[in-house]
Amino acid sequence: MPKLRPIFAPLALLAVAVGAAPAEAQFGRPSAELTPVVEQSAVQPGETLTGRLRVVLDEGIHVQSDAPREEYLIPTRLTFDPPEGVTVEEVTYPPASDWFLQGQDEPLAVFESEFAIEWRLAVGPDLAPGELVVPGNFQYQSCDDRLCYPPVTAPVEWRVRVEAPRQ
Repeated sequence: MPKLRPIFAPLALLAVAVGAAPAEAQFGRPSAELTPVVEQSAVQPGETLTGRLRVVLDEGIHVQSDAPREEYLIPTRLTFDPPEGVTVEEVTYPPASDWFLQGQDEPLAVFESEFAIEWRLAVGPDLAPGELVVPGNFQYQSCDDRLCYPPVTAPVEWRVRVEAPRQ
């Protein structure tokens, strides 16, 4: 029987060398197309900033909702690492769809095809004018009708201009 170890080691190095997203495409792993959207082009200190993360999944792929019905399932999550002076007020996920897996009595609560996660951030009154970058992470696990793929954490960010306070 041939040894498989030498084959897997170069593949692992290749995945590290080319990065996660290209490796996913190379090996046929489903991916999510992520589009960060900010509702306003500029914000003043003390105001609320709103936006969303638009997610488009490959055909035939779903992800668990933010509140899966079984605790062993991996939820979809949008998290933020807001800069000083910005706080997360609310993250709102869309309603989940029921998805029936053959052989299971209860449906899974999933997001399919295309969906958006909406959010609201509070911009502190002392935030300096200039570009505001709000980084975050989208965590998900893609599944099809036969199997689930390893979980992914994809970095995302939103950019908006902070204007000088009105006098």
